[in-house]
Amino acid sequence: MKKIYLVLLVTLILGFVAGNKANGQPGCENCVAPWSCTTFTLTINCNGVEFPVEYTVCYFCSPTAPIVDAQITRIDGIPIGTNCYWIAKEAGERWILENGIELCGVLPCEVSVKTFRIYEPICADEIKNPNTNTFIVLLNNSCDWRCVSVWEWCWCSCDQNCDRPCCRRPNVIGCVHYQLLNRYRESNQECPEFQESENITRCKRFEIECDN
Repeated sequence: MKKIYLVLLVTLILGFVAGNKANGQPGCENCVAPWSCTTFTLTINCNGVEFPVEYTVCYFCSPTAPIVDAQITRIDGIPIGTNCYWIAKEAGERWILENGIELCGVLPCEVSVKTFRIYEPICADEIKNPNTNTFIVLLNNSCDWRCVSVWEWCWCSCDQNCDRPCCRRPNVIGCVHYQLLNRYRESNQECPEFQESENITRCKRFEIECDN
């Protein structure tokens, strides 16, 4: 019993101290308190070519329930003329899940599970940068229509008390367990797309998989 209380106490403390705030970064203007903001960069492989992509994510760790909401508000660095947006979006989603402890603290699978809800833009602004031949997907609150994925999440110690699928990889001592529960469109409305300038398209629709 004392061990369970200690685990819960550590979970509570980490939930308060975790989080990489990046207020002032592009895309963070969409994060309204009590939401926090973080940015990170990943190397994406698409069509055999690797390129860096920077992400901005707004997130909220519920203080009253084991629920984490995370919204991808900016994806910067996708090559123009490619179909790499979906791959970049999936990579950002995996980063959020694999780094959930950093954002909102740990919760051992032996105790309970958290629910992660990740919101990804279906309708957003496309801003091209001809100097780098890349484009940015940027959340626009006037056409904020999103795909929502719902995940079961917890930390597994990979011992006799926890044997989640992530433990079945070689040389794993402990791992983050996450499993997709549901995926749905928050809105089925059409995006009011319009060309503002040669390099900016507002409220463009991005084709992504958003089904169960």
